[in-house]
Amino acid sequence: MNKKVKTYILLGIVLGIWGTIGYQVYTKLNPDEELITTSNGMVSFTPKQHIVKDTFSISPAHHDPFLNKPYQKRRGATTGKKTTKNNKTIVFPKVVYKGVISKQKSSNNIYIIEVNGTQQLFKVGKEIDSIRLVKGTKKSVLISYKGKRKEVTIQH
Repeated sequence: MNKKVKTYILLGIVLGIWGTIGYQVYTKLNPDEELITTSNGMVSFTPKQHIVKDTFSISPAHHDPFLNKPYQKRRGATTGKKTTKNNKTIVFPKVVYKGVISKQKSSNNIYIIEVNGTQQLFKVGKEIDSIRLVKGTKKSVLISYKGKRKEVTIQH
């Protein structure tokens, strides 16, 4: 065989392979439309049967899984008498508001408060020596000591 015959044979094989690939791509992109047949007959409908759901209840009697004993109710020492609360006056410790340290555009401020001669740094909600800082501004702070509140203004 000469060179031209081999070239034509190989060209025919290459065109056949590419033709097969092209045909498969074409058939995948353009599938044949199937005819939809409709029947004029009556369609029967049967509803699902009602299924009864399983129910459960939670019993209030619990047991300790570690000791394998039932929990016992704690019985308080109630005698029926109401105790009267002694209205003792609460003496606030000496509290002096010195100032505030703040970043620009930040709501997290640190307040300098002197309690009984020692300076403390407070944030809102922090508690030191039973004194809790409830709210603070640049001019005053609201502190809570043993349930009582007091507003302290800034002193230089």
